[in-house]
Amino acid sequence: MKNSGICTLVSFLGGMLVGSVVTMLVTPQSGPELRTKIRDYVDHEAEKIRCHCDDKQ
Repeated sequence: MKNSGICTLVSFLGGMLVGSVVTMLVTPQSGPELRTKIRDYVDHEAEKIRCHCDDKQ
């Protein structure tokens, strides 16, 4: 059961990677627009994770 957290993290990161690739392939936006949106989304989600982790401590 120790590896459960690691497997979850790897699965999450793999899903993010696959989702990013699919988004880049099917989006009608330009490269700079897409990169900005992805950066904003990742920053927003990272902040939510940080807040969630701070609440647990």
